[in-house]
Amino acid sequence: MVESSIQNSNAVLKHSHFPQHPGMYEIDIADNQTYLTIDKQSVTSIVRRTLQTEQVSSATISVAIVDNAQIHKLNRQYLSHDYETDVLSFLLEDSRDDDVNSESDALRGIGKTIDGEVIVSSEMAIDMAVEYSWNAMDELTLYIVHGLLHLCGYDDLTAKELSVMRSRECHVFEILGRPKPTRDSSDHGHGGEERHAGEEQHPAKENGKEVVAQPGGQP
Repeated sequence: MVESSIQNSNAVLKHSHFPQHPGMYEIDIADNQTYLTIDKQSVTSIVRRTLQTEQVSSATISVAIVDNAQIHKLNRQYLSHDYETDVLSFLLEDSRDDDVNSESDALRGIGKTIDGEVIVSSEMAIDMAVEYSWNAMDELTLYIVHGLLHLCGYDDLTAKELSVMRSRECHVFEILGRPKPTRDSSDHGHGGEERHAGEEQHPAKENGKEVVAQPGGQP
């Protein structure tokens, strides 16, 4: 079982283009792998900034950082996909403020209250960082951002939607002050799987227990 602790980051956000949308966010980071050294405060800041960029009103988000074996197991168990992937996202609940006008081309997360989980593979990030010639932590950050954008309402099932997703990823990376991702709208990567609550049981709440990263299995 993943051991989790809530990380509350009060760091001053200094990027000149950072949106002034504080939001109310509860962010839980679980590090259950040994491939990358993870700074939980840094990951918390990535989550917070992404939610703020999308103008999410409030959110309860858990992020689990696992290895290929664990993410393979979860991918098979909850989505019936028998392969390892880079990121899984589970939308447990969402709603939107009544006074928010949500146009189809507007920010998908604006005015939303979101409860969701993002699971990413550090091992996959290391492997794919070599292919895309950048830092493994930047690759992992892309997985986290991609999963959060799914929770906000973006998808990548069509070329048009994937292009929108890639554009939002690049914008968030600009806000974070990180190098622009090299993916384009034709590159689906290794996953970005999404599951909504109600389709089937989700990892953190199965039988009332957190089972995101049980040892011995592998999304």
